[in-house]
Amino acid sequence: MSMNFTTGRQVPLIAGAGMLSRLPELCQAHGASSALIVTDAGIDATDLVDRLVSLLDDTLPVRRYIAPAGEPTLATVDAGAEAARQLASPLVIGLGGGTALDIAKLVAALATSPGTMADYLLARTPWASRAPAVMIPTTSGTGSEVTRTSIVADDHGRKQWAWGDELLPDAVLLDPELTRTLPAPLTAATGLDAFVHALEATSGQGRHVFIEASALQAMRLIGQALPRAVTTPDDLEARQQMQVAACLAGQAIDNGGTGLGHNIGHALGSLYHLPHGVAVTLGVEATLAWTIAGREAVFAPAAAALASGDAASELPDRFSTLVDAARFDAALAPFSDLEMDAEALAATMQAEENAPMANNAARQPGRDDWRSLAEATVAVFEHRLARLAIAQEQSA
Repeated sequence: MSMNFTTGRQVPLIAGAGMLSRLPELCQAHGASSALIVTDAGIDATDLVDRLVSLLDDTLPVRRYIAPAGEPTLATVDAGAEAARQLASPLVIGLGGGTALDIAKLVAALATSPGTMADYLLARTPWASRAPAVMIPTTSGTGSEVTRTSIVADDHGRKQWAWGDELLPDAVLLDPELTRTLPAPLTAATGLDAFVHALEATSGQGRHVFIEASALQAMRLIGQALPRAVTTPDDLEARQQMQVAACLAGQAIDNGGTGLGHNIGHALGSLYHLPHGVAVTLGVEATLAWTIAGREAVFAPAAAALASGDAASELPDRFSTLVDAARFDAALAPFSDLEMDAEALAATMQAEENAPMANNAARQPGRDDWRSLAEATVAVFEHRLARLAIAQEQSA
């Protein structure tokens, strides 16, 4: 564990049921003359955007930017930034899950920076500045609201990343009431994504005591709250615990990065467009025992955080138990006809944009490991699909 480290700026959090009502004062605090709500089609189909507009009607003019369905693309960010540039002193409000928040963060930075989104991929160009921004997550998973990283697909559909202090917002509103209607499979997949963030940050090459503090607490909270949030949607205590855990895990990866599960997850996203939480859960379940081997001392704190008294060797089974308790298999239903190619997966895992995640892992794959790790991921996916099919037959 590194004894020399620096940490990023911590974003102010406003948390609790009903805290959405604090949005107007945040807009006034940052001197905005207008607001741009950045969200996606799924959120726009609810009444949530209208609620935000009503809250701000007496404060400042509001414009909406509804991102197209699917993963964020360069064109999506460019169009959102152009919408922001047309407003006077705008404040960008990100509303939604990780995809919408990633877009909103990029829009805020690009609105006051020259060029197009393509110029800033893989941190090739420093951001000039950004518009003020507030993030309002409606899921509890990515932690995007508190990280300096955003994911965007390039013109070839490959998942790329952008980075910079400018991607941190001015404030985050955590209102658990906004997650109450999230479908159970999405609650499960996003919650497991947060767990993976915490696990990989606290075991990665860049880990240090401040990362460990937030990551281990996130794992404790998720282990306690995720099954309740999935099975009892109106349990606001569990839902607030999940929101807090996602932020803690987001702060952990913002300072410590991710690992092999995210390497595989991004490869699966590029090849098959699996949702991020689904993809990283599969990647971790398939490779966790391999990653721990020979590095038990590194993973001992994580094992004890999930289940007090557990040894590192018990962590893979405990993780699978949490995956089952969250009823994760239901999130695979839309992909029941998908056939994965282990060779293509192994090749994509080794792509330039995915290298930083593998290099930060507690155990880094060697030349002869990529194919076997990809095959293990395909096997876990097929095994869980088979379980889902049996469960669907039994309930029919």
